Amino acid sequence: MDVFKLRFRTATVIVGLLAFCTFPWELVKAESSAGLQIFVQTYSAFLGPIFAVLVVDYFILRRRTLDLRKLYDENGPYRGVNYAAIIASLLGAAVALCFPAVSWYASLIPAGLSYYLLMRHWAPCKRFSE
Repeated sequence: MDVFKLRFRTATVIVGLLAFCTFPWELVKAESSAGLQIFVQTYSAFLGPIFAVLVVDYFILRRRTLDLRKLYDENGPYRGVNYAAIIASLLGAAVALCFPAVSWYASLIPAGLSYYLLMRHWAPCKRFSE
């Protein structure tokens, strides 16, 4: 799936230049280490809920079965946006941001549980369960 129709070499150069423009060496200086800590905590506040949604979807709801052909089918059951995943991720992130020291762990149960309940009981999500 090549959205931008770029050759690998061209895409690599563009990504390298963009990464260079972010000045990553500034993040490891002594005066900016607090900012790096906040960035990592905030970043993990969003990764925890995403992890919870993926684990609940694959291991609990789908029982470790996933049809790869349907996954790439534009008209298959996985097409579109699963709003239950977005809502559960945002809910988990909101809980995680309330507990920044343990944000990753604090987001797992709210995100996973809300995703499970939404997928089981919310009508717009029934087509993703096929």
